[in-house]
Amino acid sequence: MNKILLYVLIVALILMAFVTGSYSGLFIGNTGNDEYIPLCSRNPFKDIGSEAVYIDGKPVIRMYSTTWCPHCGWISPTYDRVAKEYADAGKIIAYHWLLDTGDNTLTEEIESEVPASEIQIFDNFNPRNSIPTFIFGEKYYRIGTGCEKEQDLVSEENEFRQLIELLIGE
Repeated sequence: MNKILLYVLIVALILMAFVTGSYSGLFIGNTGNDEYIPLCSRNPFKDIGSEAVYIDGKPVIRMYSTTWCPHCGWISPTYDRVAKEYADAGKIIAYHWLLDTGDNTLTEEIESEVPASEIQIFDNFNPRNSIPTFIFGEKYYRIGTGCEKEQDLVSEENEFRQLIELLIGE
């Protein structure tokens, strides 16, 4: 009888952790020894289970946002800083498309239109056109922020870095 009670207690604790969102050890996807462990468990990146997309041997990461979106404004500087760091080091290709102005914030030039091919990728991953949308290697994606409720930009940055490193290592 005590064994049954112990099992019930363990199951109850696990369920409670999932319901409250405090369990961050949830594995998403399976990439061998380097599995993605979401740091922002409230809204983790999803693994679509396909092979990552590379251009010239570099993974491509994208963010889609607008100038008027408060959630985008909260996360954009962190994404831009991390994406620019890796892109400047020649490790990735990165875009941050402002859908309302057409500009890629990661370039010095001011673009006036998001290329049709980029809109198609955005639509494929996000038919409702919600923002912000993040697409990493066309393998992982997330619609919305993950740690905004906790105001945790450190975990957001670490999650971006974790996924980029995972894509670089594949």
